[in-house]
Amino acid sequence: MDTRRRWLAAGALAGITLLAYLPALRGGFIWDDDNFLTLNPLIRAGDGLRRFWFTTQASDYWPVTSSTLWLEWRLWGPHPLGYHAVNVALHLAEVVLLWAILRRLRVPGAWLGALLFALHPVNVESVAWIAQRKNLMAMLFYLASIALFLRWDKGRPLPYLLSLLAFVLALLSKGSVAPLPLVLLGLVAWRRRLAPRDLLWSAPFFAAAAGFAALNVWFQTHGSGLVIRQAGLLERLLGAGAAVWFYLGKALWPARLIFVYPQWDIRASDPRWWVPLLAALAATAALLRWRARARPALFAWLYFCALLVPVMGFADIAFMEYSLVANHYEHLALIGVTTLAGAGWARWRQRQAAAALAAAIAACALCFALTWRLNRTYGNVETLYRETLRINPGSWVAQGNLGALLAGRGDLQEAVPHFQQALRLHPNYPQAHVSLGSALATAGRLPEAIAQFQAALALRPDFAEAHANLGLAEEKEGRNAEAESELERAVAINPRLAPAQENLGVLLALSGRLAEAVPHLQAALDADPDLPGARANLERARRLREAGRP
Repeated sequence: MDTRRRWLAAGALAGITLLAYLPALRGGFIWDDDNFLTLNPLIRAGDGLRRFWFTTQASDYWPVTSSTLWLEWRLWGPHPLGYHAVNVALHLAEVVLLWAILRRLRVPGAWLGALLFALHPVNVESVAWIAQRKNLMAMLFYLASIALFLRWDKGRPLPYLLSLLAFVLALLSKGSVAPLPLVLLGLVAWRRRLAPRDLLWSAPFFAAAAGFAALNVWFQTHGSGLVIRQAGLLERLLGAGAAVWFYLGKALWPARLIFVYPQWDIRASDPRWWVPLLAALAATAALLRWRARARPALFAWLYFCALLVPVMGFADIAFMEYSLVANHYEHLALIGVTTLAGAGWARWRQRQAAAALAAAIAACALCFALTWRLNRTYGNVETLYRETLRINPGSWVAQGNLGALLAGRGDLQEAVPHFQQALRLHPNYPQAHVSLGSALATAGRLPEAIAQFQAALALRPDFAEAHANLGLAEEKEGRNAEAESELERAVAINPRLAPAQENLGVLLALSGRLAEAVPHLQAALDADPDLPGARANLERARRLREAGRP
């Protein structure tokens, strides 16, 4: 293919993908975009870059991803369009890079394989959800590492060093790229038999993967007593077997894609949970047995399984509290399926060109339509929760979050049943108690609200938000001593909880303890410079303290 045709092919890939993702550009913020971006104090802080890279203040050590968002906050601020545009641009770049890699590997049907990946609706969650910037950044550097590795030969060490650097940057974007060394060895094995020297060049890649995997696990667990789930090794193995078939099913037939899937109740005593694991082992054994004839399928299968290992549930991820599977977990692994589909189509085209072309057009059109529709579902958080509950009404977290959204805009009559349903589904859900309590407090039903906050604290004594809300409710009931005690507990647990700092400062100021009030009001302003009234309360307290008046 000459240069002009390559540019046209790359442009067509990018153009079709951009059209499919146009609805994403009109999307807003969803789910934890607030914690990850809009309300993240490190994003707002002038020294945020340093703190992302050189402190443990972030919830995860993904400083490359966080740095992009820190920089963009200076450009777009609290406006979602810019972040969505960058996410879409990153997806376009990784699609074109994937096609270039497949071409270099001389994979038949490379262009179709890349286009199927580009348009596959499973990827919508990674592109349309701003917080999944980490998936896109990691994928981009992951593919760059592979592309550079393919250019390496014995007489040119620079591509090897750049490939290793790109891998480190991928790990600093998100740790799920850790299986890359296995992929590189697989690429070598595709071309020739592996030799002892391959262990030498791969050792730095494996060392980087192991080091960053350990670092990611530590960041996920440090400073938190929260247990995501109780599961032994056997249950995790059974869950891993089920996850492989779940993701393969969504790759081949992407129907009923939702944000939160039903949670699995894995029991080793139930023989149905053994079937997926045994089937996966049998499929692997069969492909190995017939590897001479099924070599492409074997490599695609091993790639698919290897890239799912970080999200199979052997190590717990925060989102697994709600569901053990998620669309964005499949982003890296999906390449194995779409590449094999493209290669199989190329062989089919040699025998039945017209039928193969019609099938390719139909598959791409279907993926385009599903992706377009799903982008609109991810456009705003209310639509996302309602669509999730339409398919999975048992999602307690979607019930609780939709209730909180409705309560926040004053629709308490509709919000309260969602909170109550969330607690019926998951009685040990402290956030639902807090959200219901806040709704009741807004309606003036303070004794009922206080009972909800106390119920939350009975489940989770270190829940700063529950202490803060309980303190505010106690203050409204005229019990200032109890209110002060609860607010002090809240800020001791989480000094960055701005509303609690402000409410404590105001309470102390009203009682004439201005010297104690000012530091709390300053802490509230430092944590959230846009907190309504915080600056005015701080300035008033300072003036009164300087004047020597209560």
